[in-house]
Amino acid sequence: MTSETLRKGLIAAVLASAVASPAFADRPDATIRFSGGSAGFIAGVSWGRGVLHYRGHNYPLDVSGITVGTIGAHSYSARGSVYHLHRLRDIEGTYAAGEASATVGVGAGATSMSNGAGVDINAQSTSQGVKLTLGPSGVTIRLR
Repeated sequence: MTSETLRKGLIAAVLASAVASPAFADRPDATIRFSGGSAGFIAGVSWGRGVLHYRGHNYPLDVSGITVGTIGAHSYSARGSVYHLHRLRDIEGTYAAGEASATVGVGAGATSMSNGAGVDINAQSTSQGVKLTLGPSGVTIRLR
């Protein structure tokens, strides 16, 4: 199995589960974009900055996290939709996420994540470097 076939299979599986999720059937309350980097061997760490576009305003964000089941290092850029965001401060918190991504040179991935305030984020990413991730992760988002 080639890395390209593996990458496409992982992406298709995650996107199919995200699209089928009832949490994402509604119109998004906000959009989010973030970028940064990550590195890991079995367990990984990631860091980045982003912007939340909510009710006509842009709010800067800090993003950090850990991932289990990751090997390699890469830089990433992600865009997504935010659901069930009723107050700005509800975007903050730790999100439980399932992630599938493969990067060999240039790659792509998708993640669906939720926090304790009931906010859901569905994001797609592009990346560069060498990294394979298939497992749970935790992402912390803070308003800057």
